[in-house]
Amino acid sequence: MDERISLTIVTGFLGSGKTTLIRRYLAGGADRVGIVVNEYGEIGLDQLLFVHAPEKLELVASGCLCCARRNDISRALHQLVERSRSTGGRGIDHALIETSGLADPAPIIATILQDPWLRAHVQLSSVITVLDAVNGPATLARNIEAVRQVAMADTVVITKGDLGAAHEVKTLETEIRARAPDARILDAQDADLDLGALFTSDSVMPHINIGSKQTEIQPTGHETRSFILGLEDEIDWPAFTLWLSALLHRHGDRILRVKGMVTVKSTGKPLVIQGVQHVMYPPVHIDPATAADQRRGLVFITAGIAQEDIERSLRAYLASVDGLQDHNLRRPAPVA
Repeated sequence: MDERISLTIVTGFLGSGKTTLIRRYLAGGADRVGIVVNEYGEIGLDQLLFVHAPEKLELVASGCLCCARRNDISRALHQLVERSRSTGGRGIDHALIETSGLADPAPIIATILQDPWLRAHVQLSSVITVLDAVNGPATLARNIEAVRQVAMADTVVITKGDLGAAHEVKTLETEIRARAPDARILDAQDADLDLGALFTSDSVMPHINIGSKQTEIQPTGHETRSFILGLEDEIDWPAFTLWLSALLHRHGDRILRVKGMVTVKSTGKPLVIQGVQHVMYPPVHIDPATAADQRRGLVFITAGIAQEDIERSLRAYLASVDGLQDHNLRRPAPVA
């Protein structure tokens, strides 16, 4: 049994409603939850919202959870895990990181995956990005931080949809799909929204939705692009991992995220693969019956790398392994 603490990262631009969403979750009876809060500025105030469980709280203050704060986030998670394990009781079995509104989640994720001790004690389950229905489109158009927050998400929660100035859900979905074509999109105003399930998923970034139909969307700006490469045929796993590792080693800073599902030739079974910048998650085996209706392929979120370049690289590598004719590398309509 995996005894690691499941970790959810909650991110979103300034004023998007991250704290309100977390507070709703905690008010619904959440138990055994540890929280790491980041407040941009000299004095952190958000921790006052979690005073019912102060012994489970770590505050990272005086800076943004980004490249400059990676040591702090590691230290905070270390302390959270150690404090939980030293209580003598059951401790916590789930943790949340609430980033600041200006944080890029990618370095945070990379920090967790690159720390051997954290990998042994913490399992990163999901990245939830909160998007304000009133200011969301303008925020995405003006702020690269907001674009990266959405691009890194496996789930985007739309907030403030009940306000009169809110944009229509379809408009917001289009904006989100341009940055994260595979993301699950949820409405915080939905009466059926299960916050417990949202925050406590025990699968490692489980949501894969390459989709059966792609819609052409204009480039998002900031040189950030999202696109999908369909890869329906079985692949040679060792060769594929060599190619992907080489790609991330060379361009990791410009590949914000790669995620997808492939079928391995040696076993005929599907694997979920995910990477953030230079770092790859351990692959996750999926029940073939569960994945029977899901398309195979890779979702890329890049900054300054064109779809054609990655597609050309993959084609060349597959051709060098066992002949391009053995692979169905399909390019759907561009999404960015």
